Amino acid sequence: MRRLIAPSSLVVLVASICVLALSLPAGASGSSAIICPQATGPIIPGCCPPPVQSPNRRPHVVPCCPVPTNGSCCDTTPCCTQAACCAQGTTCCTGTCTPGDLTIASSPDPSLAGHKVVIRGGLTLNPTAGTQVVLFRKLSGQSSFNKVTQTTTDSAGQYRITLKAGMVNADQQFYVTAAGLQSPTLHQQVNALVALSASTRSVATGTPITLRGHVTPSHAGDAVLIEQLFGKHWKVVARSRLGHSSSYALSHRFQQAGGKKLKAVLLADARNARSSSPTVTVTVKP
Repeated sequence: MRRLIAPSSLVVLVASICVLALSLPAGASGSSAIICPQATGPIIPGCCPPPVQSPNRRPHVVPCCPVPTNGSCCDTTPCCTQAACCAQGTTCCTGTCTPGDLTIASSPDPSLAGHKVVIRGGLTLNPTAGTQVVLFRKLSGQSSFNKVTQTTTDSAGQYRITLKAGMVNADQQFYVTAAGLQSPTLHQQVNALVALSASTRSVATGTPITLRGHVTPSHAGDAVLIEQLFGKHWKVVARSRLGHSSSYALSHRFQQAGGKKLKAVLLADARNARSSSPTVTVTVKP
């Protein structure tokens, strides 16, 4: 293999340029530099391949410069022109260079309308403190994501964002960006808050009672089902429609004595998942 001899001043200059290229954001978009083991020692001019675009629209990848043991340049080795890392002291690449991932998760999921939701995650490679994390979300019916808030990572490269009570009332999507990376899109399901009450908890057979309640957020005009437990299965025994205030009321009679377990159900739609009220028990006397 042909040796390449260069003045020491030129070697130092090129080495500085290579180190600078790996430490600065790649590309005009400001993406952060790729995390990749960087070889030390003298760098032969011409051994640093140009940045390449990695798969899945990752930030630009700058392959690491190996330290030639024989003074030869490795730019003729095919793998060294790819987005890969080179082992120190070798002239061939040994592993894939990856920028790492940015994770995202929520708790609870599904959540309850009006209750707080915690968004958390972190950087999986080279985690550092103080990295800015920006949260974006898209509500049902919206065509694009909008910035909600931002935070920074802790010493373990983790972040935590708390969406306060009242901020999450309907199904929505989230993602975060940090260090030139974008997390997967998180689909947050939200159960509506469904209430059910009975005008009395003890009634004679055939005597009407009033069942009423409210749904949050507003689902005015939507149907509410009243289900009763028979053995191990719930069956619809009545239905009503939510008024302008998202409330409902209906009269119901029981024809058989015994304890009756009831719940109100709102069917799933584009805004909320299928949602149920707490169970209400009515004792029916002969």
